[in-house]
Amino acid sequence: MQGKYPNWLAYQAARLKRAPMVSQLRDLVSWDPLIEPEEGYTVVIGCMAALPDVAVTNLNLMRRMNMPSAKEVILVFDRPEDQMPEGLADRIEEARGEMPVRILNYTEKQHAVAERIKWGWVYAWMSWSKGIGASTTRHVLLHDLDAMPVNPDFFERRYELARDSGKAFFGIRWYKGNGVVPEDELTTTFEMVLDAQVMRAKTRPIQGFNTIRRLGKRACDLDTFLYSQLIVGDSGQAPIDEGDMVHPSQMICQYTDMVAGRNTAPMPKTNLPLMPAYMHLGGHSEPMLDITRHLEDTGDARLPFMGKTLDVSRLTSHHWVWLEAEARKLGIAAYGEVDEILDRYLAGLRKRVEANGV
Repeated sequence: MQGKYPNWLAYQAARLKRAPMVSQLRDLVSWDPLIEPEEGYTVVIGCMAALPDVAVTNLNLMRRMNMPSAKEVILVFDRPEDQMPEGLADRIEEARGEMPVRILNYTEKQHAVAERIKWGWVYAWMSWSKGIGASTTRHVLLHDLDAMPVNPDFFERRYELARDSGKAFFGIRWYKGNGVVPEDELTTTFEMVLDAQVMRAKTRPIQGFNTIRRLGKRACDLDTFLYSQLIVGDSGQAPIDEGDMVHPSQMICQYTDMVAGRNTAPMPKTNLPLMPAYMHLGGHSEPMLDITRHLEDTGDARLPFMGKTLDVSRLTSHHWVWLEAEARKLGIAAYGEVDEILDRYLAGLRKRVEANGV
C-alpha cells in the first residue's frame, strides 16, 4: 500500500481509531446555505482563550492594514462566553480601532468535547467551521492565530487573487504530506481564501474534519478541509512572499504540548521563545520580564514560562538568528520600533544561546 500507512492493517487501524472522534464531532457544528452573500470578505481567526494576548497582538497589526473589502473579523474562542478571561472584550474593543470585530464562543457541549479529545486539529476545524457558518460574505479568509501580518496589503491582495481566480478554495501552496501529493491539487489551509457560498451549499462541516481515506492507490490522512476540496473539486494556489508575515511554524502546537506536559525535552528549533514577544506586544509583558530577570540573574537555560519550564539548552544559534529577526520585525510592524523591554529580552536570550555552543 502506498501513502502514509505501510499496509492495509495499519490503514484500517488508523480509521478505526479516528472513527469515535468523528462520531463525537459529527453534529457539533452546522451551517445553512448562504443566500445572497455580501461582496468582500470576512477574516476568521480561531483563538485560544488561554492566549488572549496573541489575539490582541493580531488585531493591533490588522487595524493598521489596508483592508477596504473586508466586512468584518470574526474571532472564534475555544470556551463558552462565561469562561472568557476578564477584561478581554474591552481589550479587543480597544485593539480593533475602526475594524468591525465579532466574537463567537464555543457552546458548553463543543467546549466539553474539544477538551475531552484535546487535539489541535479539533479546535482548528471547529473554530473555522463556526466562523464560516457565521459569515455573511461570499469569501472567507482563514487566518492563523500566530500568523502576524506585517505587509499592510496582504489580506486585500489574497482576497483579490482568490476572487479573480474563480476558485472555491485558494491557498498559498499545494498540500504535500500524509499521503497527499501536489498532483492532487489540494491547497493548504494556511491563509486560505474560500468561497463560503459554495462550501455551505455543497458540503457539511464534518466533511471538513481530518479524515483517513484512499486516493487511488494511496492511503491518506486528509488534513482540515482537504476532503471538502475533493467534494467541490475547485482549488487554486499562489505563493506568498515570506516578508508578508511573521509566522513561527508550530508555535501554538508547541505551546499546547508544553502546557499538557508533552514534548518537554529541549528542542534545537523550538519557536516558543517568540511567544513571550507575542504576549508583550499584546499588552501582557510580565512573562517576558520574568524570563529576562531570570536570564540576567542566573543565565540558566531552563526558563520560567506560564508556570512551566521552557528549556532552551539545545536551541541552536542558527535558529535563534531567525527568531530574533522575526521578533524585531514584529515589534517594528506593531509600534514602529523595538522597545526597551523587548530588546532586553532578546539580548538575554542571545547571550544564553551563544553559551549553548550549538
